[in-house]
Parts: sequence; structure tokens; C-alpha cells
Amino acid sequence: MLYFLYALALFCLEQVAGEALYEIRGQIVINGDPGWQSRTVISANFGEYLGYAQQNGSFVIPNIKPGSYIVEVLHPNFMIAPVRVEISSKSSGRIRARKVDYIQPNEVVLVKYPLLFRVGEKTNFFEKRETWHITDILKSPMVPMLVLPVFFMLVLPKLKDMQDPDTKKEIEDASKMMQNPQMPDMSDMLTSLFGGTKKPKKYSALIPLLRTEEPP
Repeated sequence: MLYFLYALALFCLEQVAGEALYEIRGQIVINGDPGWQSRTVISANFGEYLGYAQQNGSFVIPNIKPGSYIVEVLHPNFMIAPVRVEISSKSSGRIRARKVDYIQPNEVVLVKYPLLFRVGEKTNFFEKRETWHITDILKSPMVPMLVLPVFFMLVLPKLKDMQDPDTKKEIEDASKMMQNPQMPDMSDMLTSLFGGTKKPKKYSALIPLLRTEEPP
């Protein structure tokens, strides 16, 4: 058993030692940042392989085995979209590049090789401070709550004066009834709710007699 494992390890080492190595090449174009080459690093597979930009913007990542790699351009002032590079071991090192889509990884959008990273403007890492404008007052939800009562106080009385006398009188009567509501008798309301008949009061017939009776 130990001999078998030893032979398998030797076989794997021979395969790794005899495996061909390749390079990933590309070009970087950054405008408006002199000396960006000294602050730029090209990374493959999150730092497993590294490359550096030349003065003309070209770069090479050497000694890469066949496989799939995510190539990123790292710069402190720019955010550059990464690219996936696939190196085939069966097609004599054929290299294919495509965009990286973390949401839909199965979607393949090919890009040209050698790679080309073009950057125009610096990345703004901070949100712009909000400024105050006069229109912010109008957009506030409190404005309608303040304006509508004023509108009702100033405009509705004038509209009431423009109406005909009958309608005006009805509105005034309705407002008086709302101000002085006449509450019904609780016993009468309960009687009407439960379907009973209203009993006449016994002393109601004696009231006229008491009023007309003269003292001796």
C-alpha cells in the first residue's frame, strides 16, 4: 500500500513538472492620472499570480498553468471591471477571455484577447453632500397639511356668500345642528332597538289639570 502511494505521488510530481506554463497579456489605458503605472497591480485569482504595468501600459502575468483565472486591475483611485481568462490545456494553450458576471455566471460574453482595460474618470468613493434648496419645502408632506386649512378658512366663506339664500340657510342650519346636537333619550333609543313599544307616561295627562286648577 505504501509503495502504491509513493508511486502515485511520483507520478503526480512528474506531471506537474512537465506541465506547460503560459502568460496572460494585456494593455491598460488610464487618462488623467500621471504615474499610474507605479500604483497599479494586475492580479490573477485574487493574488495567486501578479503582474505589473509597464510605462506604455502593457502588462504580462507569467508562469500560469492551464485553467480559469479572474484577472483584476488594482488601483487605489479606479475601480475596473474584472475579466475571466480561460487557458485550455487540450488546445495547446488556447486563451479565451470573457466578462465576469457574478449574478449570471453561466452567461458568456466574450472580449478580445490580449486584454484591454480602458478607464476614463476616477471613482468617487464618497457620496456627495446634500444641499438645501427652496423646492425642498414644497416637497415636504407637511405643506399640504398647512395650506389646506388656510384654504378652507379663507376661500370657503366667500363661496358660501356667493350661493343662493336657500342653500345658504340650509348650510347654516346644518352647522347649528352640528354645534348643538340634540341627544335622544336613552330609554327611547333602547326601546326602539329591541323592538318594544313606547309606553306613555302616566303623569303626562295630569299636567294640564295642574296648570288650570286655581287655588282655594
